[in-house]
Amino acid sequence: MPELLLILPAYNEEQNIGSVIDSLREKCANADILVVDDGSADGTSEVCQKKGVLVVRHDVNLGLASGVRTGMKYALLKGYQYAMQFDADGQHDETKVEEMLKTARDENCDIVIGSRFLKKDRPPFLKSLGKGMISFCIKLTCGKRITDPTSGMRVYNRDVIEKFALSSHFSPEPDMLAFMIRKGAKIVEIPVTMRSRRSGRSYLDLIESVRYMFRMITSILIVQWLR
Repeated sequence: MPELLLILPAYNEEQNIGSVIDSLREKCANADILVVDDGSADGTSEVCQKKGVLVVRHDVNLGLASGVRTGMKYALLKGYQYAMQFDADGQHDETKVEEMLKTARDENCDIVIGSRFLKKDRPPFLKSLGKGMISFCIKLTCGKRITDPTSGMRVYNRDVIEKFALSSHFSPEPDMLAFMIRKGAKIVEIPVTMRSRRSGRSYLDLIESVRYMFRMITSILIVQWLR
């Protein structure tokens, strides 16, 4: 049995998911793939089934955190040593999967994050502002700098898999990174590149992005200290 499960949360990714699966199979032959269809209204599940990968489907859209948690429950149940969160929209670089897994294994990491900004120029101002503020708040409260706290390309070890699967408090969000750092988790970043979305568009528009940033900063500075 492979030690790594690739978890692909997907919402209306019919146009992208097939090529993502093909790329992962080519570059990561020793990993299993699980697609969590988070209530898609298009043919996302059908494309995955034709590709022969396992699909778990939510009847309604529950959001990214629930999609990742469903994947973690499967990983825990089946005994995987590592699970990787990987976007279904074609933005993530599948050639970095093995390197991230090796880093998690060799350095005994709890989480390995694929960072877009570790050795690269920052994105346009509006995009970098929110990430920079979240990164600053994590550094302020935890003493550790995370250059790409919103990256959705992450490898988790068995201990974190169990925490995600068994607790509704855990989510793949920046405030949880801050919480885990304060609890002693070892989190490492490695540089990766991100492609533009192949088709469709992100659900995060400007208004939602501002709300998200405010929510994360509030949680990092205030709410998470109550846990």
